Amino acid sequence: MDNTYLTLNYNTKDRWLSYWHQISEALEILPDSVLVVGKGSGVTENAIRQLSNGKTDVITLDINNAVCSDVVGDVVRLPFRNDSFDVIVCCQVLEHIPFEQFPLILHEMHRVARRRIILSLPHKRKHIKIAYRLPFLKERTFILKHPLTVKRCTSKQHRWEIGRGVSRKQVLHYMSRLFSIEKEYLNEMNCEHRFFVLSRKN
Repeated sequence: MDNTYLTLNYNTKDRWLSYWHQISEALEILPDSVLVVGKGSGVTENAIRQLSNGKTDVITLDINNAVCSDVVGDVVRLPFRNDSFDVIVCCQVLEHIPFEQFPLILHEMHRVARRRIILSLPHKRKHIKIAYRLPFLKERTFILKHPLTVKRCTSKQHRWEIGRGVSRKQVLHYMSRLFSIEKEYLNEMNCEHRFFVLSRKN
């Protein structure tokens, strides 16, 4: 197992909220089967299994055999038959692959997922976050774009990011060709994780 993912430096408080969103969106439709692309720490797969009381079959796929995924493979060519899974979860993975392959990856997910796809992508920008809680009202959070945002991708590991090399409009354009976009939101603690919940257009 690659120990990079098994540290608190990697599994920060902000990242745990991203795990929660992944798990919540996956279990919302009571799936029989889930494919997790990018095994990472294993938190998402283990929580889905446990919170579904073992009723959801979870398979992990990763191109890195050091993380001990169930299947070693490439998201560009998913080694599964059509309609193999109710849900695909693929979070903070696709930015490591050239954006030119993004449409092909979406086609592969459309082929393999029956019901729902959960993606998160890095949206690197400065932001202003305002949160408040009043008696008898649940907490509300507003996330505003900061006008002074760097436009170039600065990560050595990322090929692209939303807002740096690729626009949100481009991402939505390719998604909307194949999917209905059910939800889109930012992790309110880690505003650099933008979530998309997609359902397949037949």
